[in-house]
Amino acid sequence: MKVYVYYYDRFAEFEVAHICCALGKYLTAAATENKIITSIECQKFLPDTTLAEVNPDDVDIFVIPGGDPKNEYKNQQLKDFLFKLNTKGKIIAGICGGAEIMAFYGLLDAKRANGDSNGFVVTPQNEYIYNKINIVDQDVVCDGNLITAVGQAYCEFAIEVQKAAGIFANEQDAIDTLKWYKNIK
Repeated sequence: MKVYVYYYDRFAEFEVAHICCALGKYLTAAATENKIITSIECQKFLPDTTLAEVNPDDVDIFVIPGGDPKNEYKNQQLKDFLFKLNTKGKIIAGICGGAEIMAFYGLLDAKRANGDSNGFVVTPQNEYIYNKINIVDQDVVCDGNLITAVGQAYCEFAIEVQKAAGIFANEQDAIDTLKWYKNIK
């Protein structure tokens, strides 16, 4: 199992903390550049690798945290990489602003999805991004190989990613883990 978490300046580390803890032995941090990344919480992170060094065939799950993703909208390298993963049917999971990135790139077109802090908000200024997405009123949405979530549902998002990784023996283990997450947040 190979799980990658994408780091970018001003990503929200808390949204993927449970995933990183649960899947740490399978985890690799990737970024566009090999440089120190500063999270929205002002912590410093150094990625393990760059996207250019990652073979899409070796990725099982690719996680995109939220935060402040505006600078990623024009990141052609990330966009191309995500489309390669999608073509191969790899799991791509975006929460909050990570789901926004997926929407902006058109990866969620004709898919059921949700994202942003409390759900995608469509306005006349951004409807060109969301008009082809079936936005559903759910905190976490799984549609094929894509998982999206609102930022407030980071515990539930972690459970869905862990399910995709196949780490639970049964549904009760997932339910018990979610209860444990919610008691410690």
